[in-house]
Amino acid sequence: MDHKPFESMLVSEEPLSQVEKQLLQEHIESCASCRQLSISWGEVNNFFEIQPLAKPLAGFTSRWQARLIVFNARELEIREKRASWVFFASTAAAALVVFLIMVVQFLNSFQTPLQVFITGAAMFAGLVNLASAAQVAFIPIVELVVVRVPSVWWFAIAGSACILILALTFSVRRILYPRRVSL
Repeated sequence: MDHKPFESMLVSEEPLSQVEKQLLQEHIESCASCRQLSISWGEVNNFFEIQPLAKPLAGFTSRWQARLIVFNARELEIREKRASWVFFASTAAAALVVFLIMVVQFLNSFQTPLQVFITGAAMFAGLVNLASAAQVAFIPIVELVVVRVPSVWWFAIAGSACILILALTFSVRRILYPRRVSL
């Protein structure tokens, strides 16, 4: 037996014609599952007629608006972070492309790989020579400063450097993470 049309008639909120009511009543009397559905559906309708509509708790609107403000602030922060990462990635990609172009230009300026090796070795030797000259020039100056400056001054210099680093750290933090007050 096909129960679908009768189940639809039971739960339908549209008024039924006299013929449909008669057919539905005859089917309910002969079919146990549709009879159970009719009883259950009647109980559900009675339950909803008896129960009052739930009202929101006091202050619901203000709580919802506060949550909406927090949600919008988080969404804005996420969008700002995403935009900064996109900017960083695009800048890094552009820098990489420029670097690759420069490397290709540099490598094209040499005829053979041996020339690249010789040029690199000459540059390295020049850096070693520069470091040696700096060592010869600065070691006497450093020894003179260490011997002539009293140790109390070294503690004062180190303390001042620590204070300056702390001030710089707090300034950078204040600039990067300002307190925002919104009304």
